[in-house]
Amino acid sequence: MSETGQGFIRARSPENRELRRQSILDAAEQLLDKAQVADITLRDIGRQAGIATSNVLRYFENREAVFLELLNREYGAWLDALPAELAPADADSAGPMSSVRGFADAYAASLAARPAMCELASVLASVLERTVSVETVRTYKRQALAGNNRLADIVHARVPDLDRAAAQELASATIVLIAGLWPFAHPGPTVVEAVEDPALLAAHVDFPARYSRMIELLTTSLQTPAAP
Repeated sequence: MSETGQGFIRARSPENRELRRQSILDAAEQLLDKAQVADITLRDIGRQAGIATSNVLRYFENREAVFLELLNREYGAWLDALPAELAPADADSAGPMSSVRGFADAYAASLAARPAMCELASVLASVLERTVSVETVRTYKRQALAGNNRLADIVHARVPDLDRAAAQELASATIVLIAGLWPFAHPGPTVVEAVEDPALLAAHVDFPARYSRMIELLTTSLQTPAAP
């Protein structure tokens, strides 16, 4: 039975409440497969989850709170998968630059394979954090900082020439770089049509290629200089 209208049964136990919250996050994630954040309403999320908007609000204060929690969930899932997706360090490679380039390519490809996470990261500061409560922001930030520390450990293990502080700096730049680059790589229909002009080929943005180059440059600049 649909949970909209009179069919809705409130989850009573903490376990059932968490299951309900996850089902709402699942619905938001499914919608992100077909639309951008700006085009998704709280009513859309409720409809996708099979519950009324008012019942979504029993679990999240607003649409932005749903997406903030989904971003943290996506970020955690990415961190779970990232160690296996990063190319292993190769002592027999063509040199340190080759190793950094392989790391940067794998890092960018791993992110590009997660468009929902990148879409949410691209509107984090401009949309998602703007209309939620102070406590919701604090909860998000605590989880995000813990994730960044975990990411720094992964980066440091993959690129030992980055000391822990440098790995932390690169990890902290991850979301900032996505926020700056993802919208340009996924513009609206007007821009898509405009850059079909052959004279504007340079305006096309290839997200994984451009992101990889930025990570390569940042990683190289942060590496500990070799001892003389």
